Amino acid sequence: GIWTDRGIVDPAVEAARRGLTAPATMLEAIQGGEDALRLLASLSDGPVVESPVLAPVVTGMDKLLCIGRNYREHAQECGADLPPAPALFNKFRSALAAHGQAIFLPREYHEYDYEGELVAVIGKPARNVPAEDALSYVFGFTCGDDLSTRDLQYARAGQWLMGKTFDGFAPVGPCVVPGLDPGDLAISTAVNGEIRQRARTSEMIFDVAHIIADLSRHFTLLPGDLLFTGTPEGVMQGYPADRKQWLRPGDRVEVTIEGIGTLANTLI
Repeated sequence: GIWTDRGIVDPAVEAARRGLTAPATMLEAIQGGEDALRLLASLSDGPVVESPVLAPVVTGMDKLLCIGRNYREHAQECGADLPPAPALFNKFRSALAAHGQAIFLPREYHEYDYEGELVAVIGKPARNVPAEDALSYVFGFTCGDDLSTRDLQYARAGQWLMGKTFDGFAPVGPCVVPGLDPGDLAISTAVNGEIRQRARTSEMIFDVAHIIADLSRHFTLLPGDLLFTGTPEGVMQGYPADRKQWLRPGDRVEVTIEGIGTLANTLI
């Protein structure tokens, strides 16, 4: 869909009305490059969809990559040393969730935490990319929430993956914005309307270009891959024991990033 001030336009419907063929998925739009973006822009004045149900902004990608402890104050609140290089972990595609989607919290665990993050969407294959060119390999940016299960995350010899990739624990949205400068955007996370995180992306230890350059030296990034770039301070893990309020069913988490919008999810 194309997000407009009037609502969401279905490009496939408008393209068919004009005798054209448009990308049917976000991944096809990404793979189509600038030509696809120009075509989609030309279709943005079409009729809007009534009561659209949103999907995760990108599906069918190869990798969901996440950077841990990428804000100085967040590393400090977790009692961790500053990383000498981007600290990588991953999630599975089954963890994807959409803006507005209800996310289930398994009752077996109790220490559920939010992590609002800027997410980069890779636009073309990237291998051994220099930092000065790295942003040209980004299709756009969206909001993400790296939901975490702390009592599982630290229960298995420091292996983060299991506590990070429950179904629905990588919500992304509400839209992807191409052409956005990620260098100094306001980012915040609210739980039930209370601001818990507030920072600027300029406070990252490793900026987006540095992360892409580092990862691409080790493996190929592919179109549609999602890169969660780290969370600021203010996660519940960093609160004193007597002030911890772990996420629970009924809570609403909202991640807002300047220039993109607000990703909102209710937990059940």
